[in-house]
Amino acid sequence: MIIIVAGTPGTGKSTVARALAERYGICYLNVSEFAISRRLYTDYDEESRSYVIDEERLVEELNGYLSSRDCVVETIYPSLVRRADKVLVLRRHPKELWEELTRRGWPLAKVAENVEAEVLGVVSQEARESFGEVCEIDVTGKSVEEVVELFEKGVCKNVDWLSDPDVVEVLELIQRSLK
Repeated sequence: MIIIVAGTPGTGKSTVARALAERYGICYLNVSEFAISRRLYTDYDEESRSYVIDEERLVEELNGYLSSRDCVVETIYPSLVRRADKVLVLRRHPKELWEELTRRGWPLAKVAENVEAEVLGVVSQEARESFGEVCEIDVTGKSVEEVVELFEKGVCKNVDWLSDPDVVEVLELIQRSLK
């Protein structure tokens, strides 16, 4: 069984994925850590403080690794995984996400880019394009246990931050930060 836990950075992927792996007694795999540990990157971008992944090599090695395992896979990019039995996309209110990523000390441009991706539902859209049916859960204000329980019960809802009036303030923050 392969369960993908996807979402923008700061949505709680690591915590939820580890909890699910423990609950089901299967392996946990962080795609970013997998890529870095196997040197599946071409460069390091100082400005964004992130590796430039060699996607072709990563897809090949990752899926080879997963072919003989039951695993919970944590990733920002669900399309890197060829097969999944279940796909969970974590969503977090953009205002809270802004605060979390800023608290991490990320460069302002990187915070803005990731919050904008959350507002637009980029990860969710990629997951749907790759797998069709996905379970989306708004994790805002929820404990890990609550999120796991909602996932297990199949309580999933499409999240649309663009219809949330509070998100306008966050979009203004993004615009100001990119000037």
